[in-house]
Amino acid sequence: MTFEQLEDLFYELKIKASPSGFHGFLCGRLSCGTVQMEDLVKSSAEWLGLEGEAAKAAFSALETFYESTLSDLQDISFLFQPLLPDDELPIPERLISVGDWCCNYLSGLGEGMGAEFEVSEDAKEALQDIAAIGQISTDFDAQEENEEEGEKDYIELVEYIRIAVQLIFSDLDPMEKAKPEPTIH
Repeated sequence: MTFEQLEDLFYELKIKASPSGFHGFLCGRLSCGTVQMEDLVKSSAEWLGLEGEAAKAAFSALETFYESTLSDLQDISFLFQPLLPDDELPIPERLISVGDWCCNYLSGLGEGMGAEFEVSEDAKEALQDIAAIGQISTDFDAQEENEEEGEKDYIELVEYIRIAVQLIFSDLDPMEKAKPEPTIH
């Protein structure tokens, strides 16, 4: 599901939430290991402010979205991408979505983790970086001459988030931890 498709679904269901923020929340929650679909639907419905019939109407589309997101996170080809608006929007608007994605990723992660969890030093650093990116400011002068450089920086930022999330996911995912170490002969 694309950003625009999720945005359309939110509009249809009268949900006043950011598609990027919701995807971030979902990725954070899914990074904590196996989640029962019922629990995921419940926490997502609360996050989206859905109740009763609206929650039931959204179930099928959101279930497909959950499965697709989890598949992307688990993919060994590292196909995962944060769900962000198209590059046609101005950089400041896209940066707001990046910050929203990161803040909600941490929120989903916090909801899914118990009191104690361990990650590698690299994953700790990635979590700190994601928290810092969540505080991103769009208070800058976007001059014509810097537009190309700003676009390059934006692409690098999104790529960093993509890799950081995959690192955190592999640290926290019980299926990844259960894989045996390769044997060297």
